[in-house]
Amino acid sequence: MPMKSPTKQRYRVLDLVPQVILLRAEGKSLNEIASLMNLTKQRISQVVQIAKRHEAIEARWGFPFSVRTDRILEDLAVKSKDDALQLYRTGHLFPGAIWSFGHRSYREICEWLGVEPLKKRPRGDKQLCQHCGKPILSA
Repeated sequence: MPMKSPTKQRYRVLDLVPQVILLRAEGKSLNEIASLMNLTKQRISQVVQIAKRHEAIEARWGFPFSVRTDRILEDLAVKSKDDALQLYRTGHLFPGAIWSFGHRSYREICEWLGVEPLKKRPRGDKQLCQHCGKPILSA
């Protein structure tokens, strides 16, 4: 019977961030943190980079969006809450509007906007959006 190799414990990156940041604040090097946590220096470096990315996202939007949701807002050319609310009202802010825009990101954005996630994409008059030519609700 073949022996199973011991499996290394897996961590979600976001679960590692607080501990790594705390150890970095204490002045520990990446190598020291890696040996304490039984991870590689490369993985600890990735955790630090991810923490910086999330910090920049929160500074930009004032909300702890996921990296995917941040990219979706960029792809939709959203610059402010008002832009996002306009897209929400016209039905353009809805899962499937662009690649990889799913319900999880939609719920994050709706929470940020303080609106209820819609069950169905709104349909309105046959007025077309000047930007993309899709039908929109009349304002």
